[in-house]
Amino acid sequence: MSDRLREIVHKRRLLVARATEQRGELGVQATALRQPLAFADLAWRGYRYLKSRPVGVAIVAAALTALGPGKFLRVGYRSGLLVVGLVRLIKIFKSLS
Repeated sequence: MSDRLREIVHKRRLLVARATEQRGELGVQATALRQPLAFADLAWRGYRYLKSRPVGVAIVAAALTALGPGKFLRVGYRSGLLVVGLVRLIKIFKSLS
């Protein structure tokens, strides 16, 4: 085996070892970012969900405009109609799709 070929094989082994080490470091760093990225993914899916249902967003916006945000939330939480109403709206929109 020539000296040049030995040198190439040696450099390749060093590069493979270095890549393995960097892959491990990247895995450690990726686990630290997993939760923030999951939240960003959830926010993005929520945005796409709302964007695909403009009628529901318009109804909520009209209710917020008519009642105001404070009164809208108070009425919703006190009577429980907010949750029940949203579930009904979701069922209606799913049946329309």
